Amino acid sequence: MPRNKQRFLFGPEQSNAIRDLLQSIFVAELLSPSKRLWFFFGWISDVEILDNQAREFSSLEPDWPTAKIRLSKIMGALLSRGSEISLILREDRQKHNKIFIENIKELIQQYPDRIKIAWDKNEHNKAIVGDDFLLNGSMNLTYYGITINGENISMTTESSEVEEWRLHIENRWNEKLK
Repeated sequence: MPRNKQRFLFGPEQSNAIRDLLQSIFVAELLSPSKRLWFFFGWISDVEILDNQAREFSSLEPDWPTAKIRLSKIMGALLSRGSEISLILREDRQKHNKIFIENIKELIQQYPDRIKIAWDKNEHNKAIVGDDFLLNGSMNLTYYGITINGENISMTTESSEVEEWRLHIENRWNEKLK
């Protein structure tokens, strides 16, 4: 019997499960990084992703503090492992998103060939796409998106669906990334 490779979550009722899923995705990425991670969001923030308060992730990054680890730190660790990161962000939300871009300014300077950003006023996808997974739905990658708002996300590891997304976004966005 084939196993189900897709999972649906709904916020705010399942906000703990959403946080757990995000943590699992990024731990898996730190262990075996995708060649390229794509982030599509109208709004993105430097949200807390990993709970390292008990130092349970110290084997992944020994220098991380005993604290919650934000997205920018995880991106830095992924870039240092050779991943490329592509951010496709909503242009009309630029003021909010520029705060996040400011938080990763040093990463952009340190890895100019591996972190790329495109702004688009019409892009409305909300997704993270890696080599072997797709997380998408209505959720922006913000505190409210993860914990407060009525959102939905789905996660799939079905290779044909992930590949379909990746081919589409590479064809559409590779030339527009700076």
